[in-house]
Amino acid sequence: KYKGQGALGKARDQNSFIIDLSDIPPQPPIPKSAGRVRDGASKYRGVSFNKQANKWVARISIDGKERSIGFYENEEEAAADYARAVFKYRSQAALNKTREHRARDKSGEPNIDLSGITPQLPISKSAGRVKEGASKYTGVNFNKQKNKWQAQISIDGKNRLIGHYMNEEEAGADYARAVFKYKGQGALGKAREQDSFIIDLTDVPPQSPIPKRAGHIKEGASKYIGGTFNKQTNKWRALIKIDGKLRHIGYYDNEEEAAVDYARAVFKYRGQFGTESQSGRNN
Repeated sequence: KYKGQGALGKARDQNSFIIDLSDIPPQPPIPKSAGRVRDGASKYRGVSFNKQANKWVARISIDGKERSIGFYENEEEAAADYARAVFKYRSQAALNKTREHRARDKSGEPNIDLSGITPQLPISKSAGRVKEGASKYTGVNFNKQKNKWQAQISIDGKNRLIGHYMNEEEAGADYARAVFKYKGQGALGKAREQDSFIIDLTDVPPQSPIPKRAGHIKEGASKYIGGTFNKQTNKWRALIKIDGKLRHIGYYDNEEEAAVDYARAVFKYRGQFGTESQSGRNN
């Protein structure tokens, strides 16, 4: 009477189509790609939370029409039935394609999957390498847009998102797990070693900077040995090589201060002779 025969037919059509999954084998849920899960939304494809029913609901589009699969107490159960519905009504090929698409991030690269990877401790940055407002862990930064901590790893020269976290330590732990999985135990151990070696100069007396020889100073470079200008931080940086590995001493506003601390590091880790020999070669 009030909506017409067309509306009545549409209502009958919607209610007469029953999603029957009784003969469909179990299927793993299809997770959404990293960075595409909104706050309060499901992390799985085909699932949303129905506030009215206070339950998770699974839906699938068939022939251009949205069909309800069911209501669930559990988010994973809803997602598993959505995957079963895709398998039944769109074929295995479509299911595989959906999984492949959802398993990739915005750059088209496969998502970072850490399932089955043992817990790892975060990799702490060494003293002097933690900028104001930055994370104290390697591989972690704060995303102001999402107001969350973000973990990223470089694989094959490409920066890959691991995930977003409320907790800085969790982000750091997942970065360490990603290093373990994609770069191996050796790389993880090396990263820990590099960041755990702290240049401590508290007990070292002041030393004079070690000037470079005339003709050895490139344009824009420091006139002292061991100092470089870091454009990213807009500060002078002091570095020293110990046992064949380059170690960070610190960042400085002043070129001379960086050079003084480099000389102090040489004094501590190579001895008085090391300082004198470098100075002698440059006089």
